[in-house]
Amino acid sequence: MQIHPLLDEVVLAVSSLRQLLEQQRLTELESALVSTQQAVNKLNAYPGGVAGLRSAIDALPDDLREPALAKLQRAKQDYDINAELIRLAMQRNAALQAYAAQSSAAATYSSEGGVSMVNTGSLLGKF
Repeated sequence: MQIHPLLDEVVLAVSSLRQLLEQQRLTELESALVSTQQAVNKLNAYPGGVAGLRSAIDALPDDLREPALAKLQRAKQDYDINAELIRLAMQRNAALQAYAAQSSAAATYSSEGGVSMVNTGSLLGKF
């Protein structure tokens, strides 16, 4: 299995997801999440998993190892940023849902003591 094409696929998928999250293009997230998951699954399917990939990268000659490590580092950074952007989007969505529920003419409290419509688990699109 070739290392650089695999890393290129992971970097592209994670980077594309980051761009969509940064631009809040929620309608395009599903396909980007699927692509990212497929790329991560390919990483995990590498013989020996991620540890095997790391060993294979370490065994590369210097002129191939450095670019591979840089790609791996970029993918890790984008992955970490994506996790933070998703967390922030979820917080924003919860706030928008609460605002929408409280602003509506039908805003009432539920039998559980919360505002109806809040915490439905679905992401709002553009508000």
